[in-house]
Amino acid sequence: MIKGTIKGLGEVIFRVNDMKLMKDFYHKIIGLELINESEKYTFFKIANGYGGHHQTLALFAKSNLNAFNEKFKDIRIESGTLHHFAFEIDKKDYENILNFVKKENIEYVTEVFKWVNWKSIFIKDPELNIVEFICYDSNV
Repeated sequence: MIKGTIKGLGEVIFRVNDMKLMKDFYHKIIGLELINESEKYTFFKIANGYGGHHQTLALFAKSNLNAFNEKFKDIRIESGTLHHFAFEIDKKDYENILNFVKKENIEYVTEVFKWVNWKSIFIKDPELNIVEFICYDSNV
């Protein structure tokens, strides 16, 4: 049984149309640490993970086969299955991130989830994936 053995979320992988554009966004705008790259993939460290594995965001060229050696169909932004993903941030960084996206004219939406005391900033990456920055705030 798998229950109770999962220690965290290890990786989120996007298939991308434009590797350079997406790499620049996650490295230069978001500020993730680039840990490995080629023309077929780019790996970023999000944070330390469990047992030596980093929490990782990776970008795979759309031509890459999956783990079962299967080819994917074209990437269509309007029909992806990912709703969004979230980076955990410290409450003290919330205003800095909000000010940064305003200064850079990045479209954003904020939301407060009172039932769990979370507040969030949502933006879109260059291929329209929704990226959330979320923190716990006992004052909301």
